Amino acid sequence: YTSGLKLTWSSAVRDDYPDVWPHRWFYPVIRYLPFEKTPDRRRNISVSLGQNIYTPLDIEAEEVIEDDRPYAGISYFSFGFHNRIDRDMDTLEMVLGIVGPSSYAEECQEAVHNIFDDIDPKGWDNQLDNEPVLNIIYEHKKKITQSGLAGGFGHDLILNTGGTLGNAMIFYNLGLNLRLGWNLPDDFGNYPIRPASAINAAFDAKDPRYSAQNQIGIYLFATTEGRAVMHNIFLDGNTFTDSHSVDSKPVVADCMGGLGIIAGPSQIYFAYVYRSKEFDDQEESQKFGSINISYSF
Repeated sequence: YTSGLKLTWSSAVRDDYPDVWPHRWFYPVIRYLPFEKTPDRRRNISVSLGQNIYTPLDIEAEEVIEDDRPYAGISYFSFGFHNRIDRDMDTLEMVLGIVGPSSYAEECQEAVHNIFDDIDPKGWDNQLDNEPVLNIIYEHKKKITQSGLAGGFGHDLILNTGGTLGNAMIFYNLGLNLRLGWNLPDDFGNYPIRPASAINAAFDAKDPRYSAQNQIGIYLFATTEGRAVMHNIFLDGNTFTDSHSVDSKPVVADCMGGLGIIAGPSQIYFAYVYRSKEFDDQEESQKFGSINISYSF
């Protein structure tokens, strides 16, 4: 994993204004999804654009490095439907994208390296072939315990479980997210860029981002997640053509810790991520930083 960038817009969906864009597009879908139908439910839609880049460790080599991961990039569009009832939230998300040269991952990495006068990556001629991808993701998040949402010191412990199916990724995931701090956001946790991580919007006046009385918040968080992986195109190679590939591991774990800050309607969190080895010949586990910035209006 070299880099990831994801831009997300989300909006509440209400029955009294389905004719306003983009609700007139999504309302006919979300109202019939098999989520629990109760009067106190709160529904959101999200739309995201993103790109992820993956390279082997030695980016100065021009030839294929057989025992390291392939060069690969994905550029994608996703839209998600989110249904919240009290401490539970269900997410159904669809990802449409392209893997290969048409993702422009090579051009993006080279442009950034030129700006910072960094090493010129020379192995992109060996990247995966063009392949359109479609993935469907479902995830359930549940607040097992929570306190302090009305203001002051509080905590929450959030369980997340779900999976994704498609030609890019097939996996089942299970994780926990613990947060402790002052004026916690009333959302569903902190995660690195991954499927179903798009929405951490404020839902109501309990959240300091919507409250006139609670404008500042700060908290620490720790997240752990395991994935049972059956397919990963970025390691297993192209689905329909021959390409460079490595032997991927069936179980991968992420551990993440960091600091979140809320100032008025804005939230920013910084995280340090440890990811276990993803394939057999990987020299060492990965460690990288993650930054998430959101604004509620």
